[in-house]
Amino acid sequence: MEQEMSTKETIMKRTLFAAAGLGLVGALVALPAVSDAPKPPPAEPVYVARKPVCEDMKLSIYFPAYETMLSSYSVRALNAATDSLDGCAVTDIDVAVVSEEAHTDSEMAQLSEARAAAVLQALSDRGIYAPRIETNFSQVNANAASAEVQAEPMARRVDINLDVKPLYGL
Repeated sequence: MEQEMSTKETIMKRTLFAAAGLGLVGALVALPAVSDAPKPPPAEPVYVARKPVCEDMKLSIYFPAYETMLSSYSVRALNAATDSLDGCAVTDIDVAVVSEEAHTDSEMAQLSEARAAAVLQALSDRGIYAPRIETNFSQVNANAASAEVQAEPMARRVDINLDVKPLYGL
């Protein structure tokens, strides 16, 4: 009889340990559900609509001396700027060409015009058009004693101001 009691006690102890073990496993399984850990990312791609931010933009495109071709850096800067204009309408483009080269002969005057044309063509190639385009040419004479700006850094540039509005319709 004594052996029967010890067998029953052993079975009861094992059952209690098994129940306690299952309760502990259940608590451990439920623990991640109440933790502060972030949820895993969704298994399927999610589409998030991008709302365009249509703000006026100012850019400066620099040129090496006596060059009219856009550098790869300038092209990347124009591409990045025009990518941000997706969903926007450009209403005005103001182009200011600043040149340190003298405008005394026609070749140097054509250099400034060619720089402005290169920038406008790059914008046009990226789909940026405007009903109004205004171009101004400014000469910086670093050698003149009476010049207001004695030495302007990178005075071989095209400054662009884009007036931008949200695009309505389709």
